[in-house]
Amino acid sequence: MLQHITNANKTCALLVEQQSMDALLEQILVTVQDLSMADGATLYLMTESRDALEFAIMRTRSLGLAYGGTTGTPPPYPNLSLYANDKPTHHLIAVECAHRGVTLNIADAYKVDQLDFTGTRDFDEQNHYRTQSVLNIPLKGHHEEVVGVIQLINAQTPEGNCVPFSAEVQADVERFAAQTALLVATQRIMQKGVDSDGAELDFLTHINKLNEIGIALSSEKDTNRLLEKILLGSKELANADAGTLYRVNEAQDALKFEIIRTDSLNIAMGGTTGVDITFPNLPLYKEGKPNLQAIAAYAAIKGEAVNVPDAYQADGFDFSGARAFDKNTGYRTTSVLAVPMKNHENELIGVLQLINAKDHTGKIVPFGSEGQQLAESLASQAAIALTTQKLINDLKLLFEAFIQAIAGAIDDKSPYTGGHCHRVPVLAEMLGKATSDMDRGEFKDWTLNDEQMYELKIAAWLHDCGKVTTPTEVVDKGTKLETIYDRIHTVDTRFEVLKRDAKIRMLEGKLAALEKGDTETPFLLEERYHSLIEQYDDDREFIRKANIGGEFMAEEAQQRVRQIGQYRYLDADGEEQEFLSDNEVYNLNIPRGTITPEEREIINSHVVATIKMLSSIPFPKQMKDVPEIAGNHHETLIGTGYPNKLTKDRLSVQARIMAIADVFEALTARDRPYKDGKTLSQALKILGFMKKDQHIDPELFRIFIESKIYLEYAQLYLDPKQIDEVDHTKIPGYEPIPNDNDAQSA
Repeated sequence: MLQHITNANKTCALLVEQQSMDALLEQILVTVQDLSMADGATLYLMTESRDALEFAIMRTRSLGLAYGGTTGTPPPYPNLSLYANDKPTHHLIAVECAHRGVTLNIADAYKVDQLDFTGTRDFDEQNHYRTQSVLNIPLKGHHEEVVGVIQLINAQTPEGNCVPFSAEVQADVERFAAQTALLVATQRIMQKGVDSDGAELDFLTHINKLNEIGIALSSEKDTNRLLEKILLGSKELANADAGTLYRVNEAQDALKFEIIRTDSLNIAMGGTTGVDITFPNLPLYKEGKPNLQAIAAYAAIKGEAVNVPDAYQADGFDFSGARAFDKNTGYRTTSVLAVPMKNHENELIGVLQLINAKDHTGKIVPFGSEGQQLAESLASQAAIALTTQKLINDLKLLFEAFIQAIAGAIDDKSPYTGGHCHRVPVLAEMLGKATSDMDRGEFKDWTLNDEQMYELKIAAWLHDCGKVTTPTEVVDKGTKLETIYDRIHTVDTRFEVLKRDAKIRMLEGKLAALEKGDTETPFLLEERYHSLIEQYDDDREFIRKANIGGEFMAEEAQQRVRQIGQYRYLDADGEEQEFLSDNEVYNLNIPRGTITPEEREIINSHVVATIKMLSSIPFPKQMKDVPEIAGNHHETLIGTGYPNKLTKDRLSVQARIMAIADVFEALTARDRPYKDGKTLSQALKILGFMKKDQHIDPELFRIFIESKIYLEYAQLYLDPKQIDEVDHTKIPGYEPIPNDNDAQSA
């Protein structure tokens, strides 16, 4: 859906540039067919007499039919009359759509009784066609008058099956139609030509300017700049000295000041100026009643433009605020034009208020009908642009919330990695920005634009999404013997059994010796027993520590585990067993961490799952590299990483950024089961060795150090005890990034 909206917006920008009505209509029809996956489409235009719809352009892809537009072949059908005997006709769906000015969506034309599809059935019989789903959308001009109708036939699935037009498709087409209808209305005005006194020529100049502003509005992504362009464009079109743009608040009960401009007083507030507007919201209701005394509120409530020639002589409106402003500034508010901004669904978006129209000499004059019409046209386009942008932003927020929910679920899956998926994006964005801003070294000409930075952010959030497939008992394995429970407790019990059996043997031996009158042996047995118990306690403590895991386990320690495993004990059935099973010895002898190579392979497979999951998502063009960035953060520069053993030349810079972010977060994390979070100096030392081993990018490593990203991140997320003093000269493999002059002189 987001891609549909983006494509439609780009098409609108291209449509504004069309000079030919035929080319304009053809482009509109082709776009709505693509947008809706419709097989057939017809665009009707309202006749000048407004009593009929004329066939302007027709296309049926499966039949290869093409009439009107740039084909040179006019449609072979008569106009559709809107009236019969001076009374409105309602039997044809396109005519009904034009009369009512609303969208009509029919699932199957052959199953509708209220409308006449006889002509459709005749067409189907002649062409061996079957008209099924039908969607009709009215095109409305600057004053909400119907200027035409778009009719779409037979929505298609990717497999080619005919289906009804969905609510989502209908909304997309309505949104696009609302924008293009204004262009059609404007093009028809321009086709009227130029009159003898040149007034029409002046108007056409303004129309061209309106088109230019329309292009700018459709391509602007920043809300503040968009609002600014709307107000400045309307002021230019109406030649107004001042203006205010209001937006309706979330509660729909007040207008909020967004942009204020008064050229003659050099007042500029809101938008990109950085100057906050401190005025309170303008209420639409007072004590439960409509606030019709304020001109902007009146325009919002009534949904119609208000044109006041002189504010000081206007009846019914309260201009006390304007008078107070004039008294304080020496200004004189005279002509005022307030225009509501409504979107394609007739919802109020805001109000555009212009003050003091000027003629060519600079004299203040009332706003003429031409200026009002232009302002209304721009307000319509502006409302649609704002609505589209809000929809895109809302979808973007929804997309991000969904991604963050996935990341949160992964972090919540294991208490030992909680927060990893939230912290890695922070580091990745920090390093991405620092690299993009670097003015020397290998990356001096490399930059990330806003879209690429957003792509990196999304990839960082999703880099471990494949962990949803990793078994919890592996992810949560906090000790070497942990499975569904920590088997160290079973081993502890066996030690108690060994000690119990040793005590029994000692007591039995003492008893036998005493029965024989031997008084020396009991003392020897007692001494041997205590020595054995001391050995068992020492072994148990050793096994407990071995179970916790660590950064390194010496071969001597591993040999001791094997020796302890050879102890014998009696189980519950009285049968002699080895003290440690082969699996327990294998796990206790894990040299680093708490997981075996086989379990490591299972965990590493999360990257394969990540790539598979992300590759199945139809990311828009500006985010197409998310799978590569997210899926390659465990690769190295020399092909020793996983899962695909890629080398540097096959890794994007963003993927290499991700690798450093992922490692540094893991090193400094305080929630790993087998270690404390490293201090900064310790973490950077390990990173340095990884750089020397060509596991991470050396230039990105230098930027990470030189820009002190490690410190910026530490101040946000690390324990103060981890933030120790860092001496760059002692970091293995670190060399400062040379200045270009230094490099040249060298």
